[in-house]
Amino acid sequence: MSGEAGAAFWAKGDALSALFDVSGAAMALIDLKGGRFRRVNPRGRELLGIDAERARRLRLADFATDAQRAALLDALRGEGRWQDEWAWRRPEGPRIWLQAAICVERRDKDREPTHAVAVLLDVSEHREHLERLRANEDLSMQCQMASGLALFSRDLRTNDVKSSPSALALLGLSAGEERIDFSDALALVLPEDAPQLRQSIDQTLARREKDLRAEFRVRRADDGQLRNIELRARYEYDEDGVPLRSLGVALDVTERKRTEQQLEFAAHHDPLTGLSNRKFFNEQLAAACAQAKQGHWIAVLCLDLDRFKDVNDTLGHPIGDQLLVLVGRRLRAQLRAADKLARLGGDEFAVVQMGLREPEDAGLLARRLVAKLREPFVLDGQRVAIGVSVGVAVAPRDGSQAQDLLKAADLALYEAKAQPNRGWRYFEPKMNAQAKARYELESDLRRALEAREFELYYQPMLDAPDFRVIKFEALIRWRHPVRGLLSPDSFIPACEQNGMICEIGDWVLQQACADAATWPHEIGVAVNVSPVQLASGDLHASVAAALEASRLRADRLEIEITETSLLHDAEANFEALRKVKALGVRVAMDDFGIGYASLGYLQSFPFDKVKIDRSFTRDVAVSTQGAAKVKAMLDLCAAFDLATTIEGVETQAQLETLARLGGTRVQGFLFSPPRPADCVPEMIERFGGAASPPAAG
Repeated sequence: MSGEAGAAFWAKGDALSALFDVSGAAMALIDLKGGRFRRVNPRGRELLGIDAERARRLRLADFATDAQRAALLDALRGEGRWQDEWAWRRPEGPRIWLQAAICVERRDKDREPTHAVAVLLDVSEHREHLERLRANEDLSMQCQMASGLALFSRDLRTNDVKSSPSALALLGLSAGEERIDFSDALALVLPEDAPQLRQSIDQTLARREKDLRAEFRVRRADDGQLRNIELRARYEYDEDGVPLRSLGVALDVTERKRTEQQLEFAAHHDPLTGLSNRKFFNEQLAAACAQAKQGHWIAVLCLDLDRFKDVNDTLGHPIGDQLLVLVGRRLRAQLRAADKLARLGGDEFAVVQMGLREPEDAGLLARRLVAKLREPFVLDGQRVAIGVSVGVAVAPRDGSQAQDLLKAADLALYEAKAQPNRGWRYFEPKMNAQAKARYELESDLRRALEAREFELYYQPMLDAPDFRVIKFEALIRWRHPVRGLLSPDSFIPACEQNGMICEIGDWVLQQACADAATWPHEIGVAVNVSPVQLASGDLHASVAAALEASRLRADRLEIEITETSLLHDAEANFEALRKVKALGVRVAMDDFGIGYASLGYLQSFPFDKVKIDRSFTRDVAVSTQGAAKVKAMLDLCAAFDLATTIEGVETQAQLETLARLGGTRVQGFLFSPPRPADCVPEMIERFGGAASPPAAG
């Protein structure tokens, strides 16, 4: 990531950035590749005695020596952490000493560290007093035990420890306990930290080293409060190497540690749910893959919530956020302690299932997660039903690298979402070929738009009493250079998924209006609009531009939308349609009757027409129930003063039955299949008012 990209990342206002700005600790973001400080927070600028302009010019070389910079990069490449002291001279004032604790924030694709976060602590006073101790321990110790520093002296022959008042206060000991036994002091150290501290001290003495620096936690004797301590000590030996005493200073670094832990958590966890984020999940998955290489089964499950957008659109984003938190808790309850759960972003979650006995165990978990998330949630007293689709990949069977497994699980998730009842799917090798085919289709579609490979076909809508053409429906076709003429079912779904549908939809509007402008003025054109186009917010502008370019009269254009277009964010979509209708364009509901909310939508928006779906036409001449359904819809539309067109008329018997039921406007293969644009004049001539339906041409 470049320096600019790093700065952009910290400008997003995410949890890390918020913590950075308001933290009471001095912090800086360092661009390791450029050796520059990208940001210094307000507390950091105060500590350094500089303004924001000067902070933007800081370089790593202003603080660290060449040797320190080399050691810093080596440490960050490995453990990802580094700590040392830097000298800094304020623009106005003396030189100060800073303790810099640095951790990696970003790495590039080669795992080289690119950005790091530094937490800075002023240790000038502690360092100065420690140097005085080293220069003249006896005099200094006596003079400074009364100072505000946490100083101590330990007699290594008797194990007596003498402490300054500040050191006693730090440990929660009373003023009368200036001299205590070393074992009593060590008893305040947390049991999990004490062995490492003892080992550090023993190694220092065994090697006859003079300096010791160690970090550990203590629980204060008076109030039980936990504090983080950094210990710096100087050891004295006699001429035979026998240890005599140690002199030192204790620093309370609790606030610094707390800030580091907050940074660590924010860098690796989703701020809403507290689950691992994508970055941390990738690290956990990489570690799990190392186990898979040793012969252990692991599984990756990618999850995508169903109908989550509906919750956001209907109940609001705060409720959506509550739902995500509850989903995280419900998922966590189904996992073992060793399994890893993450929120990758939006409504996407992922699981690494560890230590499987056999690959089928992953399917059992997927089935359980699907079942649990289908159970309703209660949010602010409302029952909310969603679902989840799950894709499963198993290592080492489906891959041994983290990215390969994620890709396989994603492909399985794609297939799971394509199933009518969603649910879950295992990865199968053929999915790679299917994904490749989708990618190639997308590439072909982009080329097709530039190469003008799309064509419009037209199917007439007739007024049945005299079989006069009143309108043509524009239907897109793709003349593929290899696969031949393709119907919209073979490529429109892909266009809706990859976002090309808006660009293609604009072309359809432009071309249909241009074609219709050459027809007789009483004949209109109907254009289907995708749900994606409707939701884009640009439909009004696209329609206006097409009308202006073609000079087509607005009332000759009819926009057809399906009921499914209105299922998501219905009010916003109705507003988009109102803007279109205000241009003078007619709006029709297509596929009327197949959804559950058709009547409700008729009450919510002043449609000009409905098109009764072909599925009802199929049975109208052979089933009394089928005829009754069509009759009911025709009567309903008449009550709303709506025009109707009945689709899918293919036989004379269907036409006659529809005429008896009152259906006067029809469309179907009985009259004509969709035909190329240059056939429209012929169809207009043929459907000019015959007494009986002309044969399909």
